[in-house]
Amino acid sequence: MSQANVEIWRSFLDDLLAANESSWERWLERLPEILDPEIEWDASETGVPDLAGVYRGTESVVQWWRQWLAAWETTDYEYELVDAGDQVVLLLDQRMRGRSTGIEVALGEYAQLATFTESRIVHWKVYADQSEALEAAGLRE
Repeated sequence: MSQANVEIWRSFLDDLLAANESSWERWLERLPEILDPEIEWDASETGVPDLAGVYRGTESVVQWWRQWLAAWETTDYEYELVDAGDQVVLLLDQRMRGRSTGIEVALGEYAQLATFTESRIVHWKVYADQSEALEAAGLRE
């Protein structure tokens, strides 16, 4: 099942990459398809004071993403998914352009760790450091 989880997440990541400002809402509408209704999204390490925290439930998580995407005109990233059994580590290198300023922002390298249950993400956490995410998943870099 672990490779299936990787592919589920890859599909949604690729959809977000292909989306633009006008189609982000369609992506957000599909997001609950991969989230467990009791999802916990730990965004404490995002470094974004207004959005840092822990969010529970699909509506709360979708709202977080809606607020995040509202700040950007474009968002682009390279990524790698690492299979860790019922968990998948997402290694990212991300860049965005601010909606109101037009300023390019290099967010840089960070990671997310998703724990799947029955092909849905039940726990999702941001890590400022990629090696910490790999360690949390029981993997060595």
